Amino acid sequence: MTTTRTQKMAQQAYQVIQKRLGNKDNQEYESFAKRFPALIHACGLAQAVAFALKSRSDYVEDLASVLHAVGYQKIDRNQVNSLDEQARESGLVEYLRLSRDALLAAGWLKRYVEARG
Repeated sequence: MTTTRTQKMAQQAYQVIQKRLGNKDNQEYESFAKRFPALIHACGLAQAVAFALKSRSDYVEDLASVLHAVGYQKIDRNQVNSLDEQARESGLVEYLRLSRDALLAAGWLKRYVEARG
């Protein structure tokens, strides 16, 4: 059976949240994950990622992992700066697509964080 991009994104987001948070309580991560989609809307992807790298690089790592799972091979899930570089150096069409997909990925991370608490 073929899985859709959205299903792959949801599966990877679930795995990332389970691994990151597990049974421990990380209120700062959860709060940031809940606010990040709105940050993309307000500031744009490049600025949101740049801000996140200064305060929550672990979240950027998780977001990059979800995006890598749906086909963004240039985004290395083990190197947090790769998402930042991709957002800053992409052409307009590629940036818009990456922004849309990052918003979807951030939405899945947010859903699973909210489901935990």
